[in-house]
Amino acid sequence: MKKILPLFLLCLLTIVSCKKYDYSIDSKGEALGTFKMSSPSSNTMIVLNSATPNVKVKLSWTASTPGVSVPPTYKWVAILKGGDFAAPYLEMVSDNNGLAPTLTLTYKQIDDLLKAKTIAEGVKVDLIWSVFADNGSVKVKSEDEFNVSITRAGDGVSNFVLYGPLSSTTVVEINPNSTTEMLNFKWQKSVAGKIGSAITYKVKFISENGNFNTPLFQFVSNNNGSDSTFSISNKDFDAALTAAGLADQATPAVLKWSVEATSGAFTKFSDYVNQFSIKREVKLFMVGGDTPIGWTAEDAIQMIPDASNPGTYFAYIKLTTGNGGFKFLNQRQWPGGALNSSDWGMKPGTPGDAAEQGESNIENYGATGIYRVTFDQKNLKYYVEADKGRMGAVGGATPKGWSPPDIFPTQGLFYVSANKFLGFVNLQGASEYKFIDNDAWGNGTLTGSRDYGKGATDGLMLESQESNINSPASTGDYRLIWDG
Repeated sequence: MKKILPLFLLCLLTIVSCKKYDYSIDSKGEALGTFKMSSPSSNTMIVLNSATPNVKVKLSWTASTPGVSVPPTYKWVAILKGGDFAAPYLEMVSDNNGLAPTLTLTYKQIDDLLKAKTIAEGVKVDLIWSVFADNGSVKVKSEDEFNVSITRAGDGVSNFVLYGPLSSTTVVEINPNSTTEMLNFKWQKSVAGKIGSAITYKVKFISENGNFNTPLFQFVSNNNGSDSTFSISNKDFDAALTAAGLADQATPAVLKWSVEATSGAFTKFSDYVNQFSIKREVKLFMVGGDTPIGWTAEDAIQMIPDASNPGTYFAYIKLTTGNGGFKFLNQRQWPGGALNSSDWGMKPGTPGDAAEQGESNIENYGATGIYRVTFDQKNLKYYVEADKGRMGAVGGATPKGWSPPDIFPTQGLFYVSANKFLGFVNLQGASEYKFIDNDAWGNGTLTGSRDYGKGATDGLMLESQESNINSPASTGDYRLIWDG
């Protein structure tokens, strides 16, 4: 028994000393770190477009870190819902022969993969995708799985851009009553993905923060939707704005517009969205026997829009009582003509209130004289004021300085014609002045005084956001003209 034990130990030592252990898994770093998928995010929907087969879809994930030096190769794998990654529905080696943590496929490549699986054109398939990293020793699956829905290419529409109107912050002014003046929209013609298929277009409009899936209003393009242009009269566009809740014609409407192209069951919006602001410029006129032009609508006197109060208009005009009064018009034409005009007069029994239907001529305002007439179309109010039917110069350049109560009559101008005054005032050189229509500064109301200064350039006059007017370099008597 003593001889057997030493012999057994000798044999065991011999066996152990002959066996070669493989330490490479630890020393060479075959282990792989975990990794996660990045994009496209889970639940992404991809609709393949037959008209843009070269559009690329890039799938990406974080890199799996090797233990020491053996980089992994990646394989993208997709299964049907309810499937098993052990038996993938689709699989493909990643970019750069499997070394990159990305996979880039064109629409056509994806479509060909689905076609090989007998998925019909235009049919959606729901997949779950993941990625496997393999360094030859270890195979690791990404920590997450993403859902993706892919619709096979069928009908298609190529990319296209909008031509005009271009995006701009400049307010476009239109006459909302005109049936002959048009707004024109134009875009690049798109190409159908299937030869012989037709494309139709819809022009959609939204508010500044709106959604094109629920537009304010939309129109089929010209020629029953087949043209890459759309034209609409000012009057019809005004009606669309009003129906969409934008009834205030004087306040600029900020709109975005885009075009939706459709071929068969496929729809696509233009590549870009354009934005513009539109103001329905209502021109107001005065006409009537008490005015200098009588009842001839074609000669009606245009009123001045109030920049501070959109929808309000005023005029400096001589009124001669006893000739039938006056009314307001929004066209130089009486209602019933091609311009679709409207007229307003006094609401019967309530002087100062205006009405479009059942109105009377405005006659009860006072004696013959120069008046400032104001019409607040938005609130249907009018004001006929004798004390503001004048114009004078006020400011440091004038003898009376910046004191409105002291400027009349010595610094007052003479009435020449509707909305025009002229006079001679002694001006101090290299100083400043303004015009004012009453003996007090304005109070911000429609019946308050109005004062006028210089606009962006010399000779341009503004009531709102104006600057003082620079007097000439030399002191002397100067002819001043106020022309509204």
